[in-house]
Amino acid sequence: MVRRFVLLLLAIATAPAPAAVTVTTDPTNHSITPDMRVLPVHIVGRVEAKSLPPPLPAGAKAYVHEWPGVYFEAAFVGDRVTLKFDDGWHEYRLLVDDDPPIALVEPGKTEVIVGGLGQKKHRVRLEKVSESFGVRGTFAGFYVPADDKPLRMKARARQIEFIGPSGMTGFGTRSIKTACTFDELRRTTDTQQAYPALVAKHYGADYQISANSGHGLIRNVKAIRSDPGLAALYPFTFFDRTVPYADPNWRPQIIEIAAWADFSGDTEPGEKWNDVDALMADWVKAFGTFIAELHRRSPEAAILIDWPEEADINPPEFREKFTAAKRAIATAAHAAGVKRVLFPSPREIIAKLESTGCDHHGNLKDQRTLADWLITHIDAQPGIWRGR
Repeated sequence: MVRRFVLLLLAIATAPAPAAVTVTTDPTNHSITPDMRVLPVHIVGRVEAKSLPPPLPAGAKAYVHEWPGVYFEAAFVGDRVTLKFDDGWHEYRLLVDDDPPIALVEPGKTEVIVGGLGQKKHRVRLEKVSESFGVRGTFAGFYVPADDKPLRMKARARQIEFIGPSGMTGFGTRSIKTACTFDELRRTTDTQQAYPALVAKHYGADYQISANSGHGLIRNVKAIRSDPGLAALYPFTFFDRTVPYADPNWRPQIIEIAAWADFSGDTEPGEKWNDVDALMADWVKAFGTFIAELHRRSPEAAILIDWPEEADINPPEFREKFTAAKRAIATAAHAAGVKRVLFPSPREIIAKLESTGCDHHGNLKDQRTLADWLITHIDAQPGIWRGR
């Protein structure tokens, strides 16, 4: 026993010290050489991939994105990895194995070298944190030295998609005040700490956040009312609607929709709709068409539509309109072939929300509260991940 204890002490004393991780940037963009290896990337989100020419290594690609919440994952055996950017607008978060996250804020046109990882297997994940607000970003991949070994990431069995406005993007959720300048809003938005990402990570699921602040299904908030709504933007990779989006591997089992920005403010002269009745009629019709398109893309998905508690809607005649609208949307969904359409209401948590983020949006605590509510609701639906 004494001999075994002495051997254990010797092993601890002679074991190599933990690696000291280093992060350096190279704005000259000379750190990636032609002999390096490009890591295969697991991409989740709406991204356009463009091949990059020499002197970058063969297979190098630029990943251009605009929708929020996209992320890139890779794995390798080695001691360091280099990331390439052309993005002076967005904030990213880099996760290496289980180490503390590394913030990469507006990296610009540069290469970021993460070293001192130790010669072993590593997982890297680059998350887009900020919302684009109309500005595209470009991440140009992960690179390792020629002697290192690239690995392929296994696809996750579970997929979940979220469609809606700012509540899903983490709009100003890190802010400590409600009145924010645009720059403060941009720098305190955190999609990866908003409730959709928290819910997906709880289940170990891949996730797409097809959300855009201020956008309703067919009618947006006043400041961007002339812009196309989510139903018009959804089929595309970018908001200018020039590049159609298609991914045969994206087949979420759950799709959550929050589409209430349409009813922000009364209808005004010059709008398409003379009154709220006309707006609601078009909204219900568009909702049915939109769900049919979602079902065509993901035939096994359950559709969850955030819905207010109807007993709380006043005046009563307006309550009746929403009851009729829910019935019509459910009928259209079933007619399209959707096996399960649900209308969860967050009524029980509304009073708990502090709403101290920018423009009275949810703060980080509120995002956790919303995530816990949705997790509870999903857990109460047996078979929902298996298309039942």
